Amino acid sequence: MPDIGSIWAEFSPLLPPMWENIKGFANSSFTTSLAGAFAGAVAAQRIAEKGKFREELVKEFHNTNAVLSLAAAAATLALALKKQHVKALKDSYDDDLKRFKEHKEKILGHQTPPNTPFEMRPNLLYLDGISPPIATIQDIVLSRLSSVGRTISAVTALADSVKNLNSALSRRNELLNAFKSKQFPEGASFEHMYLGLPYGTRQTNQEYGGSVEAIHLYTNDIIFFSIKLCEDLRDHGEILKKRYKSRLRGIPPRISTVDFDTPRKDGLVPKDEDYEAWLSGFVTMQEIKPTWRQRLNPMTWFN
Repeated sequence: MPDIGSIWAEFSPLLPPMWENIKGFANSSFTTSLAGAFAGAVAAQRIAEKGKFREELVKEFHNTNAVLSLAAAAATLALALKKQHVKALKDSYDDDLKRFKEHKEKILGHQTPPNTPFEMRPNLLYLDGISPPIATIQDIVLSRLSSVGRTISAVTALADSVKNLNSALSRRNELLNAFKSKQFPEGASFEHMYLGLPYGTRQTNQEYGGSVEAIHLYTNDIIFFSIKLCEDLRDHGEILKKRYKSRLRGIPPRISTVDFDTPRKDGLVPKDEDYEAWLSGFVTMQEIKPTWRQRLNPMTWFN
């Protein structure tokens, strides 16, 4: 077995020329061009990635503003319906129920003759269904935004509320047609059907009162969920701004603003306490800020 010394003696004269060849190759125009081409390719890839990131982010800004406007329009539509018709309908019906109870108590207390008729002031105005752009709102939120959690749930609840409201409005209109044509069950009168009073052999029909209550509740649902959707979309816009500033230069696109202070002051916007069960199902996650070690790590600069 040859010793190390003899091997070194045999090959050591070859090392200087070999090193010179390696050094010459490394400094050759071919190697320099190859390194430059590689660096250029990496830079071009990063520029392309940043350009694609900008394009997709700006598109999401535009989609967020679009669906924010549509959600605000849905809220405005429901607020107008409540202000012009639903609130008056509910107040009028509740007042009739209250006055009938007082009328009955006066008769039982012998303050009013038994045969004294009850004077009602029914609101029998027909109300048409509403058509907010629910399909478009669903398409944008579910397919074109990177939003999750409460935003998606609000869209689903909003769509269900619109469907349920229109069903309640349609059913009330059917009952109004029956009232006007006096199509009452045997032993029943308008008063029985309108106020949900017992008739015949202790039968009751409270459909009309139920439809009024449903119209009131579902109108509130549309207002609540559309406003919450607006709030979530506004917060999503703030997240997009942070993404933009973290990787791009310049001023990020503007997110639209909506203001419901006036209808809140007018008592048209339902309170959060009424939807505590729904709200409690969502927890706001705090943003985890990187540590100083993570900020100094070059591997995270291009993420």
